[in-house]
Amino acid sequence: MVDADILLIALVDTIEGVKSLIGEKGAGAVLREAGKHSGPKLLETLIGKLPEVLDKETAIKRTIHIMKELGFAEDIILSGDKITVKNDVFTEAMREEVNTNSPVVLFLAGLIEGFVQFMSNDKIVIRPLNAQKGLIEFNIK
Repeated sequence: MVDADILLIALVDTIEGVKSLIGEKGAGAVLREAGKHSGPKLLETLIGKLPEVLDKETAIKRTIHIMKELGFAEDIILSGDKITVKNDVFTEAMREEVNTNSPVVLFLAGLIEGFVQFMSNDKIVIRPLNAQKGLIEFNIK
């Protein structure tokens, strides 16, 4: 069986490879969409169809709880219209410097957006405000 850390490093290296091929902006757009697509698929695999559609606020809170439980980050905090992600697995695995335009940050944004849409049928857009290894702050639109 393959170690989860090895798979994570392979994913981050793949993201960096996409960035090398099509540039940071192109990779960010593609990987954000990949996150939006893979988030619902992951949740459907883990929990199946939800018996009810949640309101957007509840879906955001549940997304944060699920992502922490799945080990995406050590801590994820919702405060008003801001989400703070601490010690996430993606930026911690990066070899390069991390910023708000990093494709790996936008992939995580897409995952969150996809999780919320899966549970609520409402779309949200989150924008990275600050990003560095181990700390990302998003604004919810």
